[in-house]
Amino acid sequence: MITTRAGARPAELFAATAWHHEINARITGDHDFLLTERQRSRRYPSRLLRYFIPFHWLGREAARRGRPLKVCEIGIAHGLMLRYVLSGLEHLGLDPDDVIGDWIGVDMKLLHDDLAKVPYDGLIEANFETEPEKIPGDCDVYVLLHVLEHLYEPERAIRQLVSRVPSGALLLVGFPSHLHPFIPLREPRLRAHTNSNGHVSALSARRFNVAARSNGCDIEEARGAFFLRASGMFLEDQRWWQQFNLAWGRLVPGWFGEVYIAARKR
Repeated sequence: MITTRAGARPAELFAATAWHHEINARITGDHDFLLTERQRSRRYPSRLLRYFIPFHWLGREAARRGRPLKVCEIGIAHGLMLRYVLSGLEHLGLDPDDVIGDWIGVDMKLLHDDLAKVPYDGLIEANFETEPEKIPGDCDVYVLLHVLEHLYEPERAIRQLVSRVPSGALLLVGFPSHLHPFIPLREPRLRAHTNSNGHVSALSARRFNVAARSNGCDIEEARGAFFLRASGMFLEDQRWWQQFNLAWGRLVPGWFGEVYIAARKR
């Protein structure tokens, strides 16, 4: 269990190997994060790992730079990533202004009723795939959580984004992960039978890494989110289960499920 205190600084709490496992348990009572009732009843819902992992990477980047970050999040939907970040920082005893200087949200259709409750510093309505010129080109971090699988040309979108961001900018991405050898079989099926989730591209850690490296990025970390989601099961009440999933994901980032990658423009 971590000990929190008011006035803490990012460098004190975001060491290179620190994972603050109590965050999931503490914040789920304040926001539902679109969890089912069964998922909300568990201490460490694996669905929240999609925010838990980027949250720690953001904290480490603020500690690395020694100043608050300017963040651009593409595909904000209901604003859940920023909600998670603010809740997590509060739990750790950190002043959000020490970590986040500005947070710009981008989406092709802004959900104004939901987003009015979230303190964005700016909102941009734009189609990331067809209007890349609307993406700010001066941010420290670009967050794309569960966006690329909705694009027909993810490699092109990556190329366009990297061409706009400054050198040293960090890209934090997450998407459903497929076993790489099966992508040529899986992707045509996705596009022929698109369901309500709107996924049209099958991605893997290798597919993203190749696209990122070919456009001038280095991969700093890649990790899967879980060995087995076990969503809503009793295993999600156990801290050791979350620790195991994180350890497995670090060792086998190409495992099917979800993958999260931190890439930095050279």
